[in-house]
Amino acid sequence: MVTLGIPDNFLRNHARALTLAISLLAVGATARGTEPLQLTKTIPLPDVSGRLDHMGIDVKGARLFVAALENNTVEVIDLRAGKWLRRVPGFSKPQGVFYAPDVKKLFVASGKDGTCKSFDGKTFALLHTEKLSLGADLVDYDRRARQVYVGHGGKDAGNEYGELALIDAISGREAENIQLEAHPGAILVGEDAQVFVTVPEKGHILVLDRKSHAIQQTWALEGNPHATSVALDEAHHRLFVGTRNPATIVVLDSDSGKEVARMPTVNTLDGIYFDRATRRIYASGGEGFVDVQQQTDPDHYEPVAHVETGANARTSLFVPELAEFVVAIPRALDQPAEIRIFKVGR
Repeated sequence: MVTLGIPDNFLRNHARALTLAISLLAVGATARGTEPLQLTKTIPLPDVSGRLDHMGIDVKGARLFVAALENNTVEVIDLRAGKWLRRVPGFSKPQGVFYAPDVKKLFVASGKDGTCKSFDGKTFALLHTEKLSLGADLVDYDRRARQVYVGHGGKDAGNEYGELALIDAISGREAENIQLEAHPGAILVGEDAQVFVTVPEKGHILVLDRKSHAIQQTWALEGNPHATSVALDEAHHRLFVGTRNPATIVVLDSDSGKEVARMPTVNTLDGIYFDRATRRIYASGGEGFVDVQQQTDPDHYEPVAHVETGANARTSLFVPELAEFVVAIPRALDQPAEIRIFKVGR
């Protein structure tokens, strides 16, 4: 559909920009009077091509781990020095990455061969390869139980159902496998008793008990959107769900699943985070921007910034301990792949 010869997507983008500008005039740059994100470092990734996927962080060692999906490597970055350190090869479509500081191990889930590999966090020697099913993707970690959650299965494995593996962080071996209704997307292990898992194909959010791993609730999102990412404000019992088609942040009561708010956000949304210190939500997407929303109270949110990151910069990582927001920029014709570090204004 075209209105007065102007494409719909042009109108939508400019309408969102106008809404943001009006909001900025009303509330100031941010609730604290500082820029929410400021670019401080740009770190090239040598000889890396294709899509960049998820990232992990070693906070104490200030090391960033980047899944170079099409390169079949994990790239290691020194955040203090602001430089590339090395690469770890030997993967087949690496996607999920997590560094567990308590056991000093790096875990990498690869979709094409359906494995979860564990590595020594210092030498990067391969410690164990656990075979799952194809489609191994996003991961999260329960530090109290020392278990890594890995989503896998579904259509990539030729199955109508998805699976959620629990990997023992000490041995690297699968301790339990949970069958789901389809391939899982985002996984978030809460500090309290809940684990939240998105099922993008169904537009569902699953709520699991953190100890028994039983599925306690299944919440259906209105309109059956493709839910790709989740973040949590445990103090106010709010779950933030990032969706595509449409690009939206849906705010749910994390106890009941009741929707309390929703707002448009960046296109091709891939990562969403909640900053407890500033009560802001950060959402990154392939449109090449990060949208920043300010929580005025648990049921109300105001857009405060639409920050340019880079072409096709989908994946990101918020590191609250370092007050940094990290964005992965894939290689383009005129520039190498790179990591861009934004300082979070507080």
